[in-house]
Amino acid sequence: MSVDDIMRSILDDLPKAGNFSSIESSSSGQHSVVNLEQPRAQYCVGDTLSVLVNVKDYRGNPKAHGGDFILARIHSPKLQASASGQVTDLLNGSYRVSFHLFWPGDVLVSVILMHSSEAVGILRRISAHNYDKIIYTGVFYRGKKKEQSRCGVRLKSDKPLCEYRKKEDAEYYACIPPKTLPCSTLRTMRSRNGPIPNMTKDEHFLLSR
Repeated sequence: MSVDDIMRSILDDLPKAGNFSSIESSSSGQHSVVNLEQPRAQYCVGDTLSVLVNVKDYRGNPKAHGGDFILARIHSPKLQASASGQVTDLLNGSYRVSFHLFWPGDVLVSVILMHSSEAVGILRRISAHNYDKIIYTGVFYRGKKKEQSRCGVRLKSDKPLCEYRKKEDAEYYACIPPKTLPCSTLRTMRSRNGPIPNMTKDEHFLLSR
């Protein structure tokens, strides 16, 4: 399976992100509402606690689609314990978050809108069109001789690449062959940020929130 196939399969499994039109119509954590589902007077260790997150935009209007990036956890400051919640996108602007209760006593619920669905859409667009926004440079050594070459997981080259695979976890990366040294002399890797992709002022603002 190629890198393109892997990236395509990952994106296909993700909910469709919202199209960004304005800040006001984007998902707002401040205006969204979290309610306890089917509240009970008492919960026991091992039970499941569920909350329903209804996402709204900056105007206070309910969202009609999913795709928001939400992180949730329960925690106990007294016990210094915490556990992540499982977020289920209902694809209609609402999300169900389920928590397994691991310890007795009081728990606090924390739900954070990390990125609105509109911000997720912007990030996907940037990833699709700026896959090489991080530039990797491999440094090859043999004795006192040193050469450098471009590396990454998706490279354009007319020559055969130096390919490196890790069978244990199927990791893969490659380098354009250095001028004279063999592929086996790769010793270190450096990285730097590539050109910043074009984004509007509102898109920058949305991602910085």
